[in-house]
Parts: sequence; C-alpha cells; structure tokens
Amino acid sequence: MASHSYCADASSLLKLKQDFPRPSFPTLWDRVERLVADERLFAPEEVLKEIENDDVLAPWAKQRKRMFRAMNEEIWEVARVVTKQFPSLAKPGKFSAAADPFVVALARCVNVSQASSLFEGNIECIVVTEEGGGAQQIPAACLAFGVKCVNLVGLIQREGWKF
Repeated sequence: MASHSYCADASSLLKLKQDFPRPSFPTLWDRVERLVADERLFAPEEVLKEIENDDVLAPWAKQRKRMFRAMNEEIWEVARVVTKQFPSLAKPGKFSAAADPFVVALARCVNVSQASSLFEGNIECIVVTEEGGGAQQIPAACLAFGVKCVNLVGLIQREGWKF
C-alpha cells in the first residue's frame, strides 16, 4: 500500500516539463501519470490557473482535470492562515495566480483528515515544489504547518524509482 500522496506546486510541474521532456523520459512521465491516476499526485485548482498558458503543460493538465482539486471552506480557511503568516506566498509572481498558500493548505487539510481517520493505512501528503528555503517560500510555510516538503527529485527518491 502507498505511504505517501503528493500535492504539487506549479514549479515542480514546470520542472518536469523543462528538465525531463516526455520524448526523452517516457517512463518518468508514465509513472507520474500513474500517481495522478491513483489519486496520489494532485494539486489545488489554482495551480491549473498558473499553468493554463503553458503550451505543453496546459493540454496535459486539462486531460487530467481530476488531478486539480476544488477548494472547500476548510482549505480556504487554512490558506487564509498560511497567507497571514506568509504574505508573500499570496502575491502573484512569475505566474498569473498565487496558488502557493493553497498548495500548503490542501496538503495540511489532507493530513489532518487522514490523522482523524479511524482507518489504518493513512497516507501522508507531502508538498512537491522547486522553491528554495527562503523565509517566505513554500518550504518554510510547510515547516510551520507540519507538512513535509520535497522537490521533484525527492518525490522520485521517495517512490524508489530507478531510471
């Protein structure tokens, strides 16, 4: 049984596209798509808004709409708290939207929901981002909210994938 799920930031999806193009890394893409199909890799719908103008990722993402989760009131509330503590996460930067607080909030809410479950085999949600460790970046917010955070290579290592 899987032990992790992953909440992706746009930066990791862009890294996948830029550094690991599908024609050269088809097995990696197949494995990423298996995570999506198994509902172990997902992102807030705000991430879809950030990549909607990317000529490679937008069509790929639109074919995998189930990957992008709608935000409920609980996630919105956690995102507000994240934004209050880390205001720069809510400022649009390179992209048109500001999905970062929602990435952290979605992972946090998944973990809280899992922790309160009476069922065995809970799956920890880990944020996947390429952001550095600056004080106002996703990894710092993850640390503050008790959410593990890795980059794309970290996901590959956690999954034990070998190429």
